[in-house]
Amino acid sequence: METSPQTNGARVLALTAPTARSPELPAPIGEGTARLLGAVAIFGVGLIHILDAVSTYHSTRWIFWAYIVLVATALPVAMALLHWSSSLAWAGAAAVAAGPLVAYLWSRTIGLPGDAPDIGNWLCTLGMAALFVESSLLALSATRFGLALVRS
Repeated sequence: METSPQTNGARVLALTAPTARSPELPAPIGEGTARLLGAVAIFGVGLIHILDAVSTYHSTRWIFWAYIVLVATALPVAMALLHWSSSLAWAGAAAVAAGPLVAYLWSRTIGLPGDAPDIGNWLCTLGMAALFVESSLLALSATRFGLALVRS
């Protein structure tokens, strides 16, 4: 609705059609919020693997060191995500999520070298928490990539 002047100076309320707006993609959350959520999820992945690393040190040392590499990688990726709105930072976040997610699925199906007892152990509490956080981070990263591609 808008008002329009009449010839005698009085204003009359008139119903008009809404003006056409340029189509914009709806963003469920802003970039800053997405980056903060991504960084928190990356820290969650790191924390879960720190907690699980203790149990792997004596049984499968190479998995322990893989966890340490993951944790050491998580910090700079989270910092990059917090400080820069960049596709490269989102790619790092996706890698932090996808690597351990694929390794977990592999360890529970065909098994990892030296880790046969985990085959079929789908109900591991830390494993389920890791799957949730990693798949959420992967979905968030994919969403941000998709929005960046459509907007460019």
